Order: sequence, then structure tokens, then C-alpha cells
Amino acid sequence: MSPLRIPAEVLAAVVAHARAEAPYECCGLLAGSPDGRVGLHFPIRNDLASPTEYLTNAHDLLAAAKAVRSAGAEVLAIYHSHPTSAPVPSTRDVAGNHWGDSVVHLIVGLAGPEPDLRAWHITEGGYEQAEWILAGR
Repeated sequence: MSPLRIPAEVLAAVVAHARAEAPYECCGLLAGSPDGRVGLHFPIRNDLASPTEYLTNAHDLLAAAKAVRSAGAEVLAIYHSHPTSAPVPSTRDVAGNHWGDSVVHLIVGLAGPEPDLRAWHITEGGYEQAEWILAGR
């Protein structure tokens, strides 16, 4: 599988979204080309307004899916934040995964002085780290 390639401006937008929603978890989608190049960022409201879990807003998710389809892109990653813990999938993240293992889960950890971003492939039985790189458009 190709590494997820995230442009600096998209990465900055994801981190800004996580910081803006803290102390609650944020969530959103990243979309782009089949080779892993991210070109689209869709912040999605967290209907739970919780510091430890998220539920993507159905209206926002549908709008993002339509925009992805209209752009001829594909969903590459779902992201969310962990405002007070490490960016490692929680048991809730694993149990709540409805995306399969082909969509990367990018988690933004805000527990330290600087954001910590890690990518994961979540499967039915657990998770394994996925590769992502900072890339130009």
C-alpha cells in the first residue's frame, strides 16, 4: 500500500481543526488520488461533543462523500483527535471502525506541547501503524 501523502497546508488544517475543537475530539475525512496523494480535506462535526469519542455527523459525512465523488477522488483517510492522550487507536476506535482496513485512520494527539500525528490501519482484530509523509501538491 502506498504511503498517505499529506500536503503541509492540509496537515495544518487538520491540526487547526483538532485544536479548535479541544477539549473535544474532532473528526473529518481526507480524500485524493489512488496513489495516496491527499488533495481534499473535509472537517466533519462530532455529534457526541466528547473528549474521548466521536460520531461523524451524518449530514456532513454525506456532503463530504458527494464532494469526493464529484471530484473523482476517493476517501483515503478518516481523522480524529485525542485531546488528552496519545494518537493510538482506542478500543472504541477499533470497535467503531466501519471503514475497513483500506482507509487510513489519522489520529492527532494533543497531549504534548506539539501535536503528534500517527496513521493506522484498523482491522477487526486490532491495528497496525501505517505510513504517511509530508508532501507537496
